[in-house]
Amino acid sequence: MVLASLALSPFLPKLSPKLFSSALVCGCFTALGYISQSLALMDISPATVAFLGAATVIVCPTLESFVDNKPKGLRDAPQTWLAAMLCLLGVGILELYDPSGGGMLQIGFGDFLAILQAIGFGTSFFLTERMMREQPDQALPITAVQVLVTAFISLIWYFADSFMFQTESHSFFLSSMVFNPSLRLATAAVAWTGLITTAMNRFIETTSLGKVASAEASVLLATEPLWAALFASLWLSESFGLNDYIGGALIVMACLANTLKPTDFQSFLGKK
Repeated sequence: MVLASLALSPFLPKLSPKLFSSALVCGCFTALGYISQSLALMDISPATVAFLGAATVIVCPTLESFVDNKPKGLRDAPQTWLAAMLCLLGVGILELYDPSGGGMLQIGFGDFLAILQAIGFGTSFFLTERMMREQPDQALPITAVQVLVTAFISLIWYFADSFMFQTESHSFFLSSMVFNPSLRLATAAVAWTGLITTAMNRFIETTSLGKVASAEASVLLATEPLWAALFASLWLSESFGLNDYIGGALIVMACLANTLKPTDFQSFLGKK
């Protein structure tokens, strides 16, 4: 987050004064998503965190309905809820089903934190969409604020762990990562995640939310487990199981469902 903040810092002065408070609030929810995700991973499996994180597909249309008073009921936007249900089911089968015969994995104590992750990211998507609709040229400044707020809160957390609780995290100071040869791989990973999967990724997300509704974008972003499985197969020679094919197909169907219109469901729901 610090590296991403440094990379995006030149764009901070370009933030529109009208968006200052909204961008700060959005940054706080972004930080909530990242931090609750990290804490949840201490108690439950990454698969469970990924599944519960996919609840953003519910958070975004709910916010659009209650905050913006958009018609998001079942009769008003059936494609949104169909896509959300297909997406959650697909991610659940892809991530939680144990093909070895153990059945569905048990959800652990970190459920609440993983749900907070979905609330944090889902709300940040919603707020980002509103800001981008208002001023579509503010993608980089908005992204810079989101990352900076997350980095600031994360640094407070880091120093609290390092000094108040006397943990061993002092061995992972930035100076150690730069000069310790044994940590070069970790340093490269931090640089990649900071510059590419954080700074560039958040910028692309912010830009896309100026063109796509947050409810639709949340479904597309929930395809992350599908891409993870694909790259694991290509690069790590992991094999696909039946759950991968079924879960992946449901996620793709969810994305296709997003392209439908309410009129396509008239034969099922009846005319208004």
